[in-house]
Amino acid sequence: MDLFYTLLILAGGEGRRMGGRDKGLVEVDGRPLVDHLLAAVAPPGPVVISANRHADAYRRRADTVVGDRREGYCGPMAGLEAGLAACGDGPVLCLPCDLMAPPAALPGLLLAGLDPGRVRRIEDDRGPQPLCLGLHGERWVPSIRDYLDQGGRSVRGWLERVPHDVVRIDGRLENRNRLTPDRD
Repeated sequence: MDLFYTLLILAGGEGRRMGGRDKGLVEVDGRPLVDHLLAAVAPPGPVVISANRHADAYRRRADTVVGDRREGYCGPMAGLEAGLAACGDGPVLCLPCDLMAPPAALPGLLLAGLDPGRVRRIEDDRGPQPLCLGLHGERWVPSIRDYLDQGGRSVRGWLERVPHDVVRIDGRLENRNRLTPDRD
């Protein structure tokens, strides 16, 4: 099945759990995390990266780089707001920059047959993965803007307000949101 979509990578955070480093540019096995993600997903369409720092480094990897529309770091919802506005209204695969090796089937799971009026998110063995989303881009910007304007910051909180479906996958998505990997 051939899916054409825009890949939105959320890389705009402060990197607090990474000692303030730009998470997407932290190297693992000699390559920045964002490069691991791009190699694993190999998007067929445009790449949009939401980044509030190091825009030049991200421009070499994306068709479009956008910063938050809001002052300060308002979290991933602000990245979604800015990123989706740049994606148009077609299908968008939204992933966090620290996702190391998503399963090859992930784009299809999140986007195949997606109803434009619904959002899909992943749940793995750890639980909800609210930054792994399939949605039709620009159409969700007003909802996100309203949620942010009302003081909302949590992706999970926003998802509770909008029609969405959960796609359950076996195993765990590997992400690196700390300087050292999580240990059980």
